[in-house]
Amino acid sequence: MNQTVTTSPSKRFGIGAQAAGRLALNIHRAPFYFLLAFVLTFAVECLSRRSISAAAVFLWERPLAFFTNYGIILLTVLPALLFRKRVAGLVLLTSIWSILGVAQCIVLLSRVSPLSAVDIAIVFSVITIITVYLSPFQIVLIGLAVAGLLTSIVFLFIKSARYKVEWKRFAVVYLASLLATVLVILGGFATGQLSDKFPNLATAYNDYGFPYCFGISVVDKGVDRPDEYGEKLITDILEELPKNDSLPPSTDEISRPNVIVVQLESFFDVKYLEGVTYSADPIPYFTALKEQYPSGLFHVPVIGAGTVNTEFEVLTGMNVMDFGAGEYPFRSILLEKTCETIAYDLLSSGYRTHAIHNHEGDFYMRNEVYKNLGFEDFTSIEYFENPTFNENNWAHDALLTDEILQILHTTEESDFIFAVSVQGHGKYPDSYTPAADDVLVTGGMESGTVRSHYNYYINQLREMDAFVGALYEAVMAMEEETILVFYGDHLPSIARDEGISLKTSEFQTEYIIISNYDTPVSARDGELHAYQLFPTVMEIIGNDEGVMNRFHRAYWDNEKYLELLSSLEYDILYGHRIAYGNTEYPTMEHMQMGTRPIRITGYHVEGEYLYVTGNHFTAYSQITLDGRERKTEWINSTTLRVADNDPARLIERADELTVRQLSATGEVLSETPRIILLHPEMN
Repeated sequence: MNQTVTTSPSKRFGIGAQAAGRLALNIHRAPFYFLLAFVLTFAVECLSRRSISAAAVFLWERPLAFFTNYGIILLTVLPALLFRKRVAGLVLLTSIWSILGVAQCIVLLSRVSPLSAVDIAIVFSVITIITVYLSPFQIVLIGLAVAGLLTSIVFLFIKSARYKVEWKRFAVVYLASLLATVLVILGGFATGQLSDKFPNLATAYNDYGFPYCFGISVVDKGVDRPDEYGEKLITDILEELPKNDSLPPSTDEISRPNVIVVQLESFFDVKYLEGVTYSADPIPYFTALKEQYPSGLFHVPVIGAGTVNTEFEVLTGMNVMDFGAGEYPFRSILLEKTCETIAYDLLSSGYRTHAIHNHEGDFYMRNEVYKNLGFEDFTSIEYFENPTFNENNWAHDALLTDEILQILHTTEESDFIFAVSVQGHGKYPDSYTPAADDVLVTGGMESGTVRSHYNYYINQLREMDAFVGALYEAVMAMEEETILVFYGDHLPSIARDEGISLKTSEFQTEYIIISNYDTPVSARDGELHAYQLFPTVMEIIGNDEGVMNRFHRAYWDNEKYLELLSSLEYDILYGHRIAYGNTEYPTMEHMQMGTRPIRITGYHVEGEYLYVTGNHFTAYSQITLDGRERKTEWINSTTLRVADNDPARLIERADELTVRQLSATGEVLSETPRIILLHPEMN
């Protein structure tokens, strides 16, 4: 018979009986949980701020915010009283916050943006880069800790003592705690110690606390419904838009210059760092070009991470600050819906649309999202035939030049190319040995780890700048009219290093808009927000396609610009699509992976190998037989092989042969048409 414990079971424990008895006496009493929740709240804030003193200051200076977080944790810990195996339940519930606190601490060691709910959602799509931020020893240690914790919880659920569940007492305590927490939250909003608007996610976590902000990121999704949303609101907005005067695609008179937009990873002019000097300008091409062409500061929504949110704003013309706290629309609404983008608008104007990224295709699920953004094809690193990498295993940006030019030289139509670079990505090495010709920090920065980070980073910038220069020269030599845009997606985390200040906002990079012909409309020279780049480029090429495009140009200087933009965003993504005549926005039926189709031309057995021949194979190509992937060796762009003791037997047992392109996570990005295997007559 199972024993229900209501008093001290110290006789059952032997060694440590007194401690066990005290635990058993208190674990079914509410005061124990109130004290535990306070300790856990303070510990989580210490981890989040990576400082005991900073957590103490938070408690002292913003008590209502602190006790809001305390109330949240208390309300998640009290349900342990409903477990008959109460010790196990308590360990399980407290472990959730402990793990989140530790994860927040680890995340902030390598980036500025704090942990939010979206990080949990995308963990499997970014798991391939974990080795950049953690050493193998740290990964193993974390794995062992998690395994140990799970084992302990299972053991406690099996072996720990049972307790009587007192439902009425729990209901009274829980409802009282809930009411007190609501009153504290209301007090926090009334005094300004709390807010539900997070213009700067990192600052919000510091001001309002980790549990509160993380909780907001869980429940706050999408764009808020406007108070007066309906036919009249959207119709009134549309009435002010200029008419679409773009000529139909078949009309010869329409101007269709190629448009190339390049997003540079973690790229900014380090000369904006206060008091820091260098042996030479790390970005001479970019420095010269921004003096010759329309350019300016570029307001981006993120710092240190969150590349795809800048990408989202540039492509859609939408303001990501209208979405949930820490939300990535790439991982939420855009997985299920499509909307107007610069790619779709140019596609409607007779362009071909292409995306290129010199990193993995399923990173941030671009292989799925880009189709909903209007791209006809997407070339990721799995389709680069001879990629090269830096010491942090990020692909060199110089690879993008050939991919971009190959598209321009092989298509008859005008092209829109959106290229996303990766070379400048962190984490930067703590110990960096400069090469003889490196650009180095010469002053304004203490020697040691921080200087090592910067010396490595500025020499990645120098290589990225060389890519900028090479692509610029190639475009200027072209006969086809072309617009070329460069911008930085966000500042790197090291731009916030202690003791180093910026001459600009930490949410500003720079942009340049270049043309190899005399444009009929001059660009807006000056500061731009990322969501304003799309309409700016469309204005330069004289293209009036699209509601969002024309909205920005009509309301740019209107005092209700951002409010009405939010209303339009809601209508397009979450409302009735009144702006599009209450119809669904057209969806791209198919997006080709890679601009050069991978094809099989033949196969044969030779010695202990099965050889497959074809076109455009890469190191990410995998031979499959009847859908089963075989360990494949890449020989060159035309040959793959599989080693086997009896390769002829492999062929005899299979009916179909294909070649798949696999990401580092094993995601199938594309697959060749099936080859039906022909078997000789068998006796």
